[in-house]
Amino acid sequence: MTAEIRQRRKEIKEEAKALLVEQVLSHPYFPHDIRINVSGIKEWLNQPHKHYAEKNETLLRLPELLNDSEYLDSVADPKGRDYIVASHLFKTKIAEADSWIIVNETIWNEFLIHSVSDNIPYTNENQDL
Repeated sequence: MTAEIRQRRKEIKEEAKALLVEQVLSHPYFPHDIRINVSGIKEWLNQPHKHYAEKNETLLRLPELLNDSEYLDSVADPKGRDYIVASHLFKTKIAEADSWIIVNETIWNEFLIHSVSDNIPYTNENQDL
């Protein structure tokens, strides 16, 4: 990772905290309020992606990206965490690459942006995703 990408990542992190942490996000076909916390911001920025810099930039337009995505389904948490009820998958494009926004549903009935991936880790349960 270049120094320029590292610096831009730091700037995006601060901008995203100010812009997104208190914001309620939504999707037209998903009947729950969605939020992102600082942990979700860090996870989004740390996630590898074939279009890493572009993926980072999409965080700043997360409300639009999520709204324009396709809600696919929910799956059991692949990590087996006892506080995650399900992971909800939203298909989107980042730099023309298929990518998936992952929203975790917690036992406290919260729906939190967990991350984004260009390599969906749920292939055993969702062959058609």
